[in-house]
Amino acid sequence: MPSSQDNEKAALAEAKYKEALRLLSANESARDMDRVVNLFMEAANLGHGRAQCNIGYLYSEGMGMDRNMAESVRYFEMAAAQGVAQAMSNLGMFYEQGRGVAVDLDKAVGYYEKAAALRNADAAFNLALMYYSGANLEKNHEKAIRLFRIAADQFHPEACYSLGLCYNLGHGVDKDENMAVFYYKLASDKGHASAQFNLGLHFYYGMGGLEVDKEEARILFSQAAAQGHAKAAEALASLEAEMAAEE
Repeated sequence: MPSSQDNEKAALAEAKYKEALRLLSANESARDMDRVVNLFMEAANLGHGRAQCNIGYLYSEGMGMDRNMAESVRYFEMAAAQGVAQAMSNLGMFYEQGRGVAVDLDKAVGYYEKAAALRNADAAFNLALMYYSGANLEKNHEKAIRLFRIAADQFHPEACYSLGLCYNLGHGVDKDENMAVFYYKLASDKGHASAQFNLGLHFYYGMGGLEVDKEEARILFSQAAAQGHAKAAEALASLEAEMAAEE
């Protein structure tokens, strides 16, 4: 049972962590990164797991401090040991990509699995991609779908788009255009360019339970094209010419 001293230490760490978050959310002109870093560091040194995770992130990005991947890994490991899912997910990515550590796919999968079991969206998505592509794991679309869903349930844009694509193509699930539209819409609402393009196609052709709606297709193509989606830009130009000819 924690002692009163332990409780006081935890309360102080939490207070420093919350104050750092408050300062970090301030307008950029009012943001005091030195103070943010100091507060996160003080909380981390008091054993606050999420603060340790944030220090790891700041080291990895060089935000408010010099970029130091070895220190980033060290702080993520401290946070992961305390059960912080995002730290586990970040370590999985580091081991998958060789950031600050040598590439080790077994460790990457191990960290992703632990984080995904805690319903971390990033870890679930990254592990799903490995199962979906079969690049570093034996291809398994069924496992990929289960993991995509964990992330999509939290409105992870890439996971929502990926599920839409799986239903569109019938990969790991029965082909279902209605479900494809459902997930494309979720991703599109989060600004995912490829989802906007694919949803635009469904409106253009009247697929997935949608009525043909060229204006909605035009809006979606335009949104995707504005993000540099080349096929959406081509579709937009073609559609606008078609609509002009119909006037």
